[in-house]
Amino acid sequence: MMRHCEPRRVDGRPLRVCWTLSPGQMPILALLVWASLAGVSATASGAAGRLEHLAHLEGRTVAAIEVEGNRTTRTYVVLRELRTQVGRPLDLEVLGADLQRLDNLDIFSSLRVEAAEARGLARGLNLTLRVREVPFVVPYVTYDVSDQDGWSFGPAIKSGNLLGRDIYAAGYALFGGRTTFLLDATNPWMLGNHVSLDLDLYRIERENEQDEFRERVFELSPRLGTYLGERGRAAFGVGYVRVEADLPGHTLSPDRVDELYRVKASAGYDSRDAWGNPHRGWLNEVEAIRTRGPLPGDGDYWTLNLDGRRFQPVGEHTLALAGLLTLQSGQVGRDVPEYMDFHLGGSNSLRGHLLNELGQVQFGRNQLLTTAEYRAVLLEPREFELLGLSADLGLAGALFHDAGMAWDRGEQVEWGRLEHGFGAGLRLLMPWVDMTRFDVGFDRHGNWHVHVASFSKMRLQRLRLR
Repeated sequence: MMRHCEPRRVDGRPLRVCWTLSPGQMPILALLVWASLAGVSATASGAAGRLEHLAHLEGRTVAAIEVEGNRTTRTYVVLRELRTQVGRPLDLEVLGADLQRLDNLDIFSSLRVEAAEARGLARGLNLTLRVREVPFVVPYVTYDVSDQDGWSFGPAIKSGNLLGRDIYAAGYALFGGRTTFLLDATNPWMLGNHVSLDLDLYRIERENEQDEFRERVFELSPRLGTYLGERGRAAFGVGYVRVEADLPGHTLSPDRVDELYRVKASAGYDSRDAWGNPHRGWLNEVEAIRTRGPLPGDGDYWTLNLDGRRFQPVGEHTLALAGLLTLQSGQVGRDVPEYMDFHLGGSNSLRGHLLNELGQVQFGRNQLLTTAEYRAVLLEPREFELLGLSADLGLAGALFHDAGMAWDRGEQVEWGRLEHGFGAGLRLLMPWVDMTRFDVGFDRHGNWHVHVASFSKMRLQRLRLR
């Protein structure tokens, strides 16, 4: 994460203005600037407005469905998302939901449906789904810089459509102030009802400024998931985390090396109308994690995550409400490693605050985070073409309020300890990362900080390193 701070004075008061930038965002931001300067062509790619030209054909029988434009994507990856079927009447509401599911795959920059009278003995309509793909793989040079670690640079590669099967894979290596190796892969639909496989593998060596030691972390976390009907979700996973400390007293094991073995299970409900920038629906999950228990290794505690998110339409705008409650059993330093507690502050927990400041007073094995965002789409997502490559990009604005606290003991849970942050920002809507956020946040004393991050805040607040 990149963070830069400068002293400023506003109305005679000394303030410190800071901004943060996550790794890997430079190529995305450079592409956006390049596109704006190069005068790239743009066409509408949003779900709304794609089907008006078919209104007079609704109710006609579908005789055939063809897919065109998929140079990399396997045809079955497209067809399996469709509820519109050959031999059934054309229903534009069903077809619109089909297009939204294809949008959710995050591998197409535009989608269009065309219809023609069936020829020969067949009667009805021949539907042609014309797609344009985003680049299936993007290599680039990424970087990382922070006040405590300095600069790190390295190669990165990302594919949102590996093997043409909607498999997401990303990896990068960073060297310098912080050393990081990461591999992230997701196969979202291998068989059955969206039976999926997620795999996270990374190694990080960094200065843990909150706990004041240098840590070397290796983690491997595979997970199997499935749909339960149309909206239900379930997943089961295991995990292995190895943490080495350069100083004694920071690990549970006296040899300064902890090995944590975990079992995870979750159940959820997802009724969002879109994944990248939802306008309506719920996204809820209950997750239980058992560290050690009957397994070998260090640590011995439960973790429970209660994550609820509601997207409520307000006319054409959206009110996004979210709450995350994380409870952990045991005692920090005895059952729970100190590096597994939570420190609040920053773009992905409490905006308007800095982690290295608020995190020194708001920390503990438990946390409560709430978020309210009022979002307005300023520019509907449109397809941009540059040098033969295409991507769908949009812009939204947001007003937000964050509140939260972290604690170890029950008596620490009181309204007076609840910290707040509020502000406004912009959202660049883009493939693979959902959005890139530019937020200006204020704390209750009027200090303000600028935060830049990818993905929604509600998603990243679940992570340990956020």
